[in-house]
Amino acid sequence: MTARPSAVVLGGGGGIGAAVASSLAESHAVLVGYHRNAERAGAVVDKIIGSGGTAVACGTDATTGAGIDAALTAAEELGPLRTVVHCVGAWDYTRVTDLTEAVIDRDYRINLRSALLTLAAAGNRVADHGRIVVLSSAAAYLAPARQSVYVAMKAGLEGAARVAAKELGRRSITVNVVRPGATDTETLRSSTDPRAIDAMSKSNTARRLGTPEDIARVVAWLTSAEAQWVTGATVDATGGLW
Repeated sequence: MTARPSAVVLGGGGGIGAAVASSLAESHAVLVGYHRNAERAGAVVDKIIGSGGTAVACGTDATTGAGIDAALTAAEELGPLRTVVHCVGAWDYTRVTDLTEAVIDRDYRINLRSALLTLAAAGNRVADHGRIVVLSSAAAYLAPARQSVYVAMKAGLEGAARVAAKELGRRSITVNVVRPGATDTETLRSSTDPRAIDAMSKSNTARRLGTPEDIARVVAWLTSAEAQWVTGATVDATGGLW
């Protein structure tokens, strides 16, 4: 009997990452990568196992090559590594005139360095015909005020993913980007003024915030066999936000 393929979801402990992990569990054994919140990641694993799936949690630092390699190694113990999804990211609202080296370096490590290291490791270790998906943000093209570093890092991530798609295409590995808009997560609620959240909820054609499940469905399709002909793409998942 052929072993079930494995998937790694970096940043899989909460928000969009948790929804992606649960969705991929329908077709993969899932490694839920988390940095600090073991309890939250454990709840995702318990949910997957309770639904009949296979999952384990792995505490790892996705801003380091060693941390990413540890997560991929743990996933390979579950089954052949087929899918890697990068859901790591964070933002703040620093004005461009207030930027410091420390702010830039912190955001670089979380948002871009982690993505580049993930593309490198996944490109070396995902099986032929595998899938790599990285999460960007609508901010990459909307360029909101007070998010200069975040916008720069997400735009860089999108460019790097297109390069990876070209380099890995010979092995039939697809590499794609998903751009969520404002998504109703704990992070959004804790970091953003309620008035801004209300404005965000009215800014797209659907007239609501996205849900983590909205984004997870897009990721799940990109990792499916039906999406073999889609690579190097950046898919807007914003409810119509332009």
